[in-house]
Amino acid sequence: MKEYMSAVKKHITILLMGSILGLLALLVVHFIPIQQIRENVFWSIDTIEKEFEDQVMIDGYNATLTGNFTDCLMLEHAVYSHDNHSVLEQVLHMYRAESYYDENNEDGWWPGQSLKDYLNNVSQPREVTYGRYWHGYLVILKPLLWLTSFNTIRLFNAALQLILVGFVAIELCKKGADSLAKAFVVSLPFMFFVSSFASLSLSICLYIMLMSVWMLLRCEEWLKEKKRYQIFFLVIGMVTSYFDFLTYPLVTLTYPLCVFLYFSQASPKKSHLRKMFICSAEWFIGYGGMWAMKWILSDLLTDSNIIIDAFLTVFVRTQSAENTTRFKGFFSVLAENVQVYFNWGFLLIAIAIVLYFLIEIFRKGMKAETLPLSKGCCFFLLACYPYAWYFIMQNHSEQHWQFTCRLVSITIFAGFTGMIRIFENSK
Repeated sequence: MKEYMSAVKKHITILLMGSILGLLALLVVHFIPIQQIRENVFWSIDTIEKEFEDQVMIDGYNATLTGNFTDCLMLEHAVYSHDNHSVLEQVLHMYRAESYYDENNEDGWWPGQSLKDYLNNVSQPREVTYGRYWHGYLVILKPLLWLTSFNTIRLFNAALQLILVGFVAIELCKKGADSLAKAFVVSLPFMFFVSSFASLSLSICLYIMLMSVWMLLRCEEWLKEKKRYQIFFLVIGMVTSYFDFLTYPLVTLTYPLCVFLYFSQASPKKSHLRKMFICSAEWFIGYGGMWAMKWILSDLLTDSNIIIDAFLTVFVRTQSAENTTRFKGFFSVLAENVQVYFNWGFLLIAIAIVLYFLIEIFRKGMKAETLPLSKGCCFFLLACYPYAWYFIMQNHSEQHWQFTCRLVSITIFAGFTGMIRIFENSK
């Protein structure tokens, strides 16, 4: 009991420290002179206007969208200021001006036009808030926009993402995990890596995943000491909640967890399962706890009702798909998220993966009855995580399938890794 209470205190302390540091970081960047940021965003307004709403990179493939709707919200939050609000109120409530107004639909948003109107000093009918998210991305976005334009950030985005992918692949190969490096690289197209560089919002989880995997590989031995890996996954969950809108956050848990379990291969199967569930629980505690801290701080430090708004939103997002039952809705949502891969672009990659394993089986002379399938158990369970997410988060996965379809990459990476572990342990 004493050990349990000590663990609870440690988790609460980390969540408190993380939320205070997160709040302070947001307060600091809100003191960056706003005029230079406005000018740099205005410099890219022609590009932004061409992509109002959600632009797709490849016509006919809606999953290749650039997420411009959300990106315009992010840019609005980066440039907005009003003398009626203190910096603390702006950080916690995240005000912005809104051009769309319909007395029958007061919650309507028009972020692209709203951003353009605000930059051009056009009178706007209302001011709205978006306080239930941390909006931690502003800690990075505001300094970048102070230095350069949105267009340049896109170029930097493309370069940095490729560099990080290279770093992860190189680190895996250094550790003698060439096959795992193959699984990692092959899974990235299923995350629609082709369009992520062009989107601010859809890059966030990709960055967190890449950075966390790279850090895990660099600090593997240190993390294994005294069960530090538990705190590692707790912090990843907190970081995801802090920076991300609700896009496809599950990749920040499953990718590093898959890598961690792969390098824990000396452990018995039960220990593997235990580590998988503990790390998953830690991530969800960090993810949910950090989010809850935002709501609590907002209501404690300002006059707001963000806790009520947040709980209502959680209730909506976890409802079943529209006009159907929970189980029927799951299959409807699943079909919507998976159908984007039914084209020759992805089918050719899938065929190549199958051929790779068939060649390996033939080359090593393996037989089905001799394959140690239990060695891939944890990884196959991880491969099922996206479908648990679709079942629980049905409303969100139905309305935002262009984001959540990226979770299928988890199945590719974890399933590929599970097969690798089986082959490596076969006689």
